[in-house]
Amino acid sequence: MPLDAAATTRVATHQPAPRCCGIGAPRWAVVQTHPQAERWANSNLQRNGYRTYLPLVAVQRRDRTLPTLRHTVIVPLFARYLFVAHDNQAIWRPIRETPGVASVLNSGGQIQYARAGDVEAVRAAEAIRRSITPPGASWAPGIVLEVSGGPFRGHRGSLVAVRRDRAAILLVLFGVLRRVDVPLDNLVVASHGQNLPD
Repeated sequence: MPLDAAATTRVATHQPAPRCCGIGAPRWAVVQTHPQAERWANSNLQRNGYRTYLPLVAVQRRDRTLPTLRHTVIVPLFARYLFVAHDNQAIWRPIRETPGVASVLNSGGQIQYARAGDVEAVRAAEAIRRSITPPGASWAPGIVLEVSGGPFRGHRGSLVAVRRDRAAILLVLFGVLRRVDVPLDNLVVASHGQNLPD
C-alpha cells in the first residue's frame, strides 16, 4: 500500500505524526504534571506533536525585596494540571513518558476525559482571567474565585454562572475538571491576588 507524501516526509525525517482528535470537538485528557512543571510539560507535549491547553490566570504577588510592591504574574489556573487533545484511549504511554508529566488520569488502562464542553468553557474565559479584576467588580463568567469555606475550601476555580445565592464554578477535583455549585458566602474573588499565596 503506497504512502502519501506527508507520511513519506515524516518517515524520511523521523517526525512524529501529528496527534489530533477526529472530526468535531476534541476529547481532552487530563494530565497531572510534576510540581511547578506545568509549562515545561506543556512545551514538551507540544514539541511531541500534541495539541494542549494550559489554563492560565493573572495574579498579583508581593515583591520579595520590597513587600509593598506588587507584580502581576501569569500562573497556571489549576496547579499541576493541563489538558491534551487525544482520541486513542489505548495509546497514552507517550503522553505519560513526556518530561514534566507525572501521570495521565485513567481507569483500568483507559484514559478518563474531561466532560464535553468543560474545557471549552474554561478556554472561553481565558482573556478575562489574564486581566486583574479590580476589587469590588461585579462577578462575571470566567473570573477566578477561591472557595473560602465548605468541602472545597482552598480550591480555585473559574466562575460559570451565578444563580440567586449560589455560583457554579469549574475546578479540578481528584484530577477531573468538575462543575460544582458553591454558596456565594463561601467564595472570594481571587484574581486580584489578596487570597493567593505570595
